Amino acid sequence: MPRIAKAGPTSRLNLEMGQTVRDRLEALRNETNADSLAEVIRRALAVYDYLWEQKAAGAQLVVKDPKGKERELVLL
Repeated sequence: MPRIAKAGPTSRLNLEMGQTVRDRLEALRNETNADSLAEVIRRALAVYDYLWEQKAAGAQLVVKDPKGKERELVLL
């Protein structure tokens, strides 16, 4: 996936997280071929933002497994 150009000024954010979270971020970076951990976090934020907007608009968030079983997602 090509890197998306930055739209404007940036700012640095330092995060403190446990090793388990860091390991999962690294695994996602590898699985998704992201250029950096920051890219993984930006993508995750984009997904969360979209889901939150849908929830706010009254949408029901549902995940369907390969067998067709549906489960509602609950965002807190």
